[in-house]
Amino acid sequence: MPIASQAIMEIARFITSQPTPEQILAFHASPEVAERAYSLIAAERAGTITEEERRELDSYEAIEHIIIQAKAEASKKLRQQAS
Repeated sequence: MPIASQAIMEIARFITSQPTPEQILAFHASPEVAERAYSLIAAERAGTITEEERRELDSYEAIEHIIIQAKAEASKKLRQQAS
């Protein structure tokens, strides 16, 4: 399975596990997915990224945006529960 597809499946499995706000805040991509994303970022910075790699990096950035938003909502929920 391509790494980008693996990243999507990781997110799908995580979401369907009905995570708690604490689990959402603790969520991180697998080492394989993180390593691939970092290598694409390095290629972009070096100016050697291909169009296909650019599309892949764009998908990682979209996934990261969703995770950031989910973590913000989880944090907000925990603050509300603490009040």
